[in-house]
Amino acid sequence: MSNSFNNWSNIANELIPACEEAVTTTAQAGAKHVQEQITANNQVITGFMRDSVYASTPQGSDYTGGDKALPEEKPTSNTEAIVGVAANYSVFNEMGTVHMPPKPFFSPGLDVTQSDFDTALETLAKRLEDAGK
Repeated sequence: MSNSFNNWSNIANELIPACEEAVTTTAQAGAKHVQEQITANNQVITGFMRDSVYASTPQGSDYTGGDKALPEEKPTSNTEAIVGVAANYSVFNEMGTVHMPPKPFFSPGLDVTQSDFDTALETLAKRLEDAGK
């Protein structure tokens, strides 16, 4: 009897890199969609809020900081990523205040990212399937 069906080690070796790739591509897409939503909402006066959107992944970050920037949030594992907005006033735009109605950009931007996540999971599944052959 042959052990050719037992490719668990190949699958295991591919699992973490495939997950890291899925997390990274989804986070980068999410940051892009959030920026696009800020622009679509016409919330660009100086461009700081839009430009402060970042993705922090196991492979790195595009956080830029600045005088009015909140500190960068970083992932705590290699299968986690953060999409953030460093502009310290962004929450007021997203949620509104007693003097200003909300203009959500973060939640709608991430909602659009669901299809990117689905695609990343399909790619991950294909990668694991190929590793198991």
